[in-house]
Amino acid sequence: MKFYLISPPKINKNFNHEIFDKITDIISVNFFQFRPKYKLLSERFNYVSHHYREISKICKKKKIKMIINNDFEIAEKFIFDGIHLGQKDKKCKEAKINFGTEFIVGVSCSNSYSLYIEAKNQKADYVAFGPVFPTLSKKKKTINFDKAVFVLRKLRLPFTLIGGINHNNFMELVKYKPLNLAMINSIWDYKRGPVKSALVFKKILNEKI
Repeated sequence: MKFYLISPPKINKNFNHEIFDKITDIISVNFFQFRPKYKLLSERFNYVSHHYREISKICKKKKIKMIINNDFEIAEKFIFDGIHLGQKDKKCKEAKINFGTEFIVGVSCSNSYSLYIEAKNQKADYVAFGPVFPTLSKKKKTINFDKAVFVLRKLRLPFTLIGGINHNNFMELVKYKPLNLAMINSIWDYKRGPVKSALVFKKILNEKI
């Protein structure tokens, strides 16, 4: 099982390329997503620009797919492997037209099978479901897992689970065989620091194998 690491939404003292490098040496990261949550495009651009050069080097070296969240404008200014789209963002087909069929496009589907079908029909490369647990990053209610399990069993696209995933609950999700588990706060806001958080995730995984 691998992890989908998402940046903090705004400047965070725990997020820099040195710490990112250490974390990705400890746990297996499949994707990294820049996810700035400033209202102004210029602020989001500056956030990405500040970290892009060094983070992109690390991603390239470690074969981590680097994704931008939502912003077509930022995707056009930098080199990314793909983009992640929410339900209120532009459509997958628009991204494929803009950036090419090889550009990775991920789509958030909550726990909706119909949204999954739409994403699949538009040639999405992966889908995301969540929030699976309560989280400060999403104001949505957690997904109905009875319904979600029904959906997950029918999927043909790789999927990521997101929302409130931490050291205490992430092993509950392994049985659903996600491509990745996405993490934000449990890494960057961990009280003992991001590197220690990654070490705890690794320790729990090793104990369960």
